Amino acid sequence: MTDITLYAMPRDEVFSYLGPDWPPAPGATVVRIDPASGVTDGSLSVYDTPGRPGTTWWLVDGLIPPQGAGPGGEALAALIPGAVVEIVPDPAPEYPPVDSRPGVFAASTE
Repeated sequence: MTDITLYAMPRDEVFSYLGPDWPPAPGATVVRIDPASGVTDGSLSVYDTPGRPGTTWWLVDGLIPPQGAGPGGEALAALIPGAVVEIVPDPAPEYPPVDSRPGVFAASTE
């Protein structure tokens, strides 16, 4: 049996520990924990072997991004009741695509 411990922490403190691992890059696999847990920012420790130390993952907005503790993904989600795996989408472009062919100009949206 796997034991899970959730610990709420101030968001800024979690960011200081995650460093360059937040925000997760587009295409990254993240684990979303069950919102019913009531913790959105903090840490989640997974104890998958009785009598052994667990692994602690940082949690922001209910998401566990890839980080120093390991890649997470399906294997981690399987250990956490109610957790699901999501892929971070590519960001939407700020402007419509522009044709880069010489002499072709983007149409104005105004």
